[in-house]
Order: sequence, then C-alpha cells, then structure tokens
Amino acid sequence: METIHLTYPETPDLVPSVMVLGFFDGVHTGHQAVIRHAQGQAKQLDVPVTVITFDPHPKQVLSNKPDAVRYITPLQRKLNRIAALGVERCIVITFTKELASLSPQQFVDDYLIGAGAVHVTAGFDYSYGKFGEGTMETLPYHARGRFTTSVVAEQTSGGEKVSSTRIRQLLGAGDVEVASELLGTPYVICGEVIHGDARGRTIGYPTANVVMDASYVMPRLGVYATRVRLQDGRTFDAMTNVGRRPTFYATGDVSIESHLFDFSEDLYGQLIEIEWMHYLRDERAFDGLDSLIAQLKQDETAARAILS
Repeated sequence: METIHLTYPETPDLVPSVMVLGFFDGVHTGHQAVIRHAQGQAKQLDVPVTVITFDPHPKQVLSNKPDAVRYITPLQRKLNRIAALGVERCIVITFTKELASLSPQQFVDDYLIGAGAVHVTAGFDYSYGKFGEGTMETLPYHARGRFTTSVVAEQTSGGEKVSSTRIRQLLGAGDVEVASELLGTPYVICGEVIHGDARGRTIGYPTANVVMDASYVMPRLGVYATRVRLQDGRTFDAMTNVGRRPTFYATGDVSIESHLFDFSEDLYGQLIEIEWMHYLRDERAFDGLDSLIAQLKQDETAARAILS
C-alpha cells in the first residue's frame, strides 16, 4: 500500500480514486464494512481506493492533554491493518489545530476535490471541518458536483453499535473475547522485553517483562490466556499478568509479564506481540510462594485448555 504523510497546508497529489474518510482506530468490523463498500464502488468506477485518515487523534490535539486518547491500533498497526484489507493507497494527515480550523468547504476543496475524488464514502456519523460542522448530509453540497457520495449505515453486534469507544470499554473491563469479535481479530499490543527482577525463574515460571507503548489501550488488570508472537514469526501459547504484583509489592507501577509455554530462550531486547485471548482471573495477593505457585499451575492448566 502506498502511504502518503501530509501536514497542512500540504495537500495530496491529484489521483482519481474512491476516497474513504475516517480515523479508523482499531480498523474494526464497522470500519471494514466502510472500506469494503468503497472497494465495491471503486470496482464499478475502475479506480483505486484511497483511505484518508489522521494522526494523532483529534481529541488528543484539541483537548491539550497528551494522554487524552489511548489507541486500539497505534498508527503503524492501523496502516498494516488497512493494507491487509487490500487498500491501494492511504493518506495520513497530521491532525493539527490549523487543520481543525478549516471550514468544511475548504477541507473538501483541498483534500477531496483537489486530490481527485470521484466518489467519497464514510460511516453515517463522520464529520469534517471546523467544529465538525460538515456531515455526511452536507457532503453532497460541498462536493460542488465534482464527486458522488455514499453513506455506510451503523454496524451493530449484539444489538449495540460497533465502535472504537465500545472496544476500549470492553478491554478496560477485561472482555477481550467480545473486543476481538468486534475487531475481527484478537486485540494485540507490541512491546520490548526488558530485564525484570527474575523472580519468576526461581519459582518455575520465567516471564518476558514487556514495556508497552504508552499509547495502547491497557487491558483490565488480571491474568489472561494469550498468544505471544516473536520477531522471527514464531507464536507460543502463554499466560500474561497485567498488574502491580501485590504478593511482592505494596504499591507499584503496572507491569505486563508473559510466561510462554514450552519455551526457554532469551528474549531480552526483542519486540514481541501479545494477543489477548481470554480473561482468566483478577490479580490478587497471595500469602506465600506456595499458594502463588499453586495458583499459577491452575492458571497454566486453564490457559492451555482455552488455547488448545
């Protein structure tokens, strides 16, 4: 997929295409429906599909809070997911206050008409331009007759809207299975393996201690059945703890520690991916190592059964 990065006042080259608008955090099944619709339009018109997305999230810029948004898919993972859907071209526009101040008409003129849009589609709730005054209802007017438009209706699952907000809430509640259904794939985080206190090795459960990119959504604290993908492409079943290790520390920072089953290699310094498959239990303090080890054995048995 060709990827173009722009910062206002930079504008795209003119390439006739069907354009898809959205932030697309997670590239969930609702987003996929929008992109598939665009691909159908593009096939009829015999032009490529161009996805127009933004980075960072508008809320992160307009709220002046650097931690205003945690991402389901940070930018590179989002681009990888979009490319995997067969999209030919993606324009990533840096979201700035200057971009946010454009009138709806100027946004359309500069980034849609000026970029060669022959058809533009988005979800029913997409908005554009200053204060979000441009909507999918006003887009045909702002198109000035230069392109056609279509709107993709709300996508639902279990009677509720499929949305990035809902997925973040599910992850925060530990419901990684339903979150994965809405994503169309397991939730994944990526991080570097660092040296920990090596306590796991002394009790038969060595762990890969992962520094998670701070921009990811953090799943609920607890123990999970997971799968871990290494840099060389190998994947191992695992159990992963997200928490403060209360058995050993009264207080502490949240850590992510994965015990890979049937694995004994050195992972320090590697970037690994963790797929979150099932929430096993809450994190809790134990009254000693024996009770902790007994629980870890139960966790391993449960995780292996779920992942088999």
